[in-house]
Amino acid sequence: MKLGLNVMAGLFALSLVACDNKNPNATKLQFMPDMADAPTVKAQKSFLNPPEHAVPVDGIIYPDDWDVAEKEFRSPFRAGVGDQKKVLAEGEKHYNTFCAVCHGQDGKGQGTMGESYPIAVPDITRAELAARGDGFFFMKISQGGAMMPSYGHAISPLERWQIVSYLRKMQKKEQ
Repeated sequence: MKLGLNVMAGLFALSLVACDNKNPNATKLQFMPDMADAPTVKAQKSFLNPPEHAVPVDGIIYPDDWDVAEKEFRSPFRAGVGDQKKVLAEGEKHYNTFCAVCHGQDGKGQGTMGESYPIAVPDITRAELAARGDGFFFMKISQGGAMMPSYGHAISPLERWQIVSYLRKMQKKEQ
């Protein structure tokens, strides 16, 4: 019984010491960290990198060389595969959301944001770009370019391929 009272008295004394508030700027001891201590992404910043040596379960392994990506990546929406009208409608919606502000509604580089860049936004309907493979455009959307931001974190791979399909339709109009 006496031992129980001693333990309780010790815990009470410890709690009084723990409540010492002489230095309000001192770091408090925390029993269990909560969400406020987790790393966060600031507005307009990129996503957090995964831990080193992490292996994604459903990720895409991007080649280091864009020429390799252009040759190896194939659109899952090639002509005759799937509902082309639905793919093109979704691609147009995503193009208008992410791409048209710089490249314009017709892909000629005359978007509202394109005027503010120090160099001209490329016309993505011109012949030399129309000759590039689908993988080139997929990688350009995913990783960005000299003045173009990367959208790999914001647009799913399926949506990127829909944009590429819509872009191909725009390029065919110009020929």
